Order: sequence, then C-alpha cells, then structure tokens
Amino acid sequence: MRSTLPLLFLTAALIFANCNKKCRSLQSDVGGGIIKSYDFKGCLIYANLDSNITIRNQSEFNAYKSAKLKSCDDTSKLDAIDFNQHMLVGQPVKVYACNVAMHRRLAVDTVAKTYTYTIKTELCEGCNTELVSPNWVIMPQLPAGYNMVYKIEKQ
Repeated sequence: MRSTLPLLFLTAALIFANCNKKCRSLQSDVGGGIIKSYDFKGCLIYANLDSNITIRNQSEFNAYKSAKLKSCDDTSKLDAIDFNQHMLVGQPVKVYACNVAMHRRLAVDTVAKTYTYTIKTELCEGCNTELVSPNWVIMPQLPAGYNMVYKIEKQ
C-alpha cells in the first residue's frame, strides 16, 4: 500500500497540473458575421442579465448608458459604434466553473431571414464559482423583415 500512495499523489498532481494548464489556456473568441466584441471598460452594468439586449441606435445606447451604467469615470471614453451600419447585442450567460471561454458566432440565413447569435461555452471545471458574461458584440444592423435568434450551447 505504501508504494502505491506516492503513485496516487503523483497521478493526482499531474491531473491537477493539466487542469490548471487548460484553465489558463481558455480564450474567448468571435466569428461568423460578428464585427468585434464590445467592452464597457470599467463601467459596472446595473441591469437584469437574464435576457438578451439589443441596442439598434445611438439614442437607445445613450438611454442604456444613463440608466444602466454606474461607477464610470467617463462614459465618453467608450468606443463609438456606427449605428448606421451596426448594432450592439448582449446575451448573458451564467456558468459554474473555474474558468470559461465564450465562443461567439453570428450566422445569417437569408432564406429564413434570421440572424442567429450562438454562444458556445468551454468550461474548466473543478470548482463551483459563478461566472457571468454579458457577451456584448457589435454586429451588422438587422435588415427589415429579419429576426434575431439566440442560442446558448453549454459544454
């Protein structure tokens, strides 16, 4: 039994090291028709993060900033969005893990007239920490007659 105990510790250490390596290497990304991720920088968002949020124009963006952003040093330092061509979309995702990567994609279906925003999570498990991401992205404006579809695929 004594000779197997060090082997068990070594095996556990190797598994833990591989898990930690995976946790550190997780990276979120965007693709498909998404222009880029959007960051509200140091602003705290005081909003219900239980549903998707679509901001289509500058007046909606200004109203959202004044109603939902708190603890901002200067909201004028936020990146500008050209709402003539783009819109800002957020789809909150809550997971319980040590770390998570969000893989965000936009698929456009011209036949069904849909924009499908899919978020696939890649989790590093091993602990039960609550992690929430609003998944803000800039994407092309939704054409007239098109619908938004939101999909969350959890690992």
